[in-house]
Amino acid sequence: MIYEKKKIILSANTSWYLYNFRRPLLMALLARGYRVHALAPEDAYAAKLRDLGIKLIPIEITRSGVNPFADIALLARFVSIYRHYRPDIVQHFTVKPVIYGTLAAHVSGVDKIYNMVPGMGYVFTGTSLKKFWVQRIVRLLYKSTLNLSSHVFFQNHDDRDYFLRYNLVTEGKTSIVHGTGVDTEKFRPRAKKRDRGVTFIMAARMLWDKGIGEHVAAARVLKQRHRNVRFWLLGPVDMENPKGIKLEQLKNWNKEGVVEYLGMTDNIRSYLSRADVIVLPSYYREGIPLSLLEGAAMAMPIITTDSPGCREVVMNGKNGFLVPARDPAALAAAMEQFLAEPALVARMGRESRKLAVTRFDSRLVIKGILKYYPR
Repeated sequence: MIYEKKKIILSANTSWYLYNFRRPLLMALLARGYRVHALAPEDAYAAKLRDLGIKLIPIEITRSGVNPFADIALLARFVSIYRHYRPDIVQHFTVKPVIYGTLAAHVSGVDKIYNMVPGMGYVFTGTSLKKFWVQRIVRLLYKSTLNLSSHVFFQNHDDRDYFLRYNLVTEGKTSIVHGTGVDTEKFRPRAKKRDRGVTFIMAARMLWDKGIGEHVAAARVLKQRHRNVRFWLLGPVDMENPKGIKLEQLKNWNKEGVVEYLGMTDNIRSYLSRADVIVLPSYYREGIPLSLLEGAAMAMPIITTDSPGCREVVMNGKNGFLVPARDPAALAAAMEQFLAEPALVARMGRESRKLAVTRFDSRLVIKGILKYYPR
């Protein structure tokens, strides 16, 4: 079936997000004949989107902060773009595009408005007084906009339950898709040598809320007890986020020898193929972490927190371990099980691979989204 008369705009707060997390969906839309546009800030990944054959519409979006004047200007920009391009369908990801993009699409007469809540992120992490008021404001904005949607996708049950509990959206307009999905053909198990000990890898943005500090603390403990163990950190520095970890701190950990910070990469497979266990001790409000899906597809056991989004990827004791958030001692104890019994790596890794193929394959996720799109 040809969809060439349908113009769709997908919007997020970074081109990086659209390229790294929604590329399979973008490619599926192109393959079906949609005229696909991306609406996002011009960053280092904008050219990669264009290389896919996608027209990028630049827009400035400040990810953090609630500045009413800046947000009114952002809303006006969304309205201007939607009235100019006249899309048949819009699909928003991340907080500000979901809120202001939805309002703009509604007043601009866009026929089909889809939204995805890919985790609740920094806004809903923490309990400070400032966070209390910011969360109230964001909930009010969600409540004012989400029911203007044709459909709202969530990545895990915890997030949808939260939105339903606060009456932010009508249940009949919602469904759950399992994260971004993972290309299980691209991410496949590779043979690994087992004579070098155990390497634990954490792949994430370098944010305190991702559990970086807990990973480092657990590494310190285990480095004192075991010689043949390595701890890797892989991912970009993100100083736009108030919880971003400075590059200087990461370099200091390198010098100390407690962990190895490897920087960021567009080829995570090459690192996962040389590591044994993937770790994410996050207390950030995740959707479903892509790094865990990629590790699972490559037959890696998972250690992560028993928290929203993260728990979706682990059958505790079968393909990995769930630990309490903010508990480096529990994290170290879970890691030590693989050091005490290295055969667990292969056994639990096989279960991770099965889970990735049967539940998290990107083709299943795309099918779960596209069934709500007009034909």
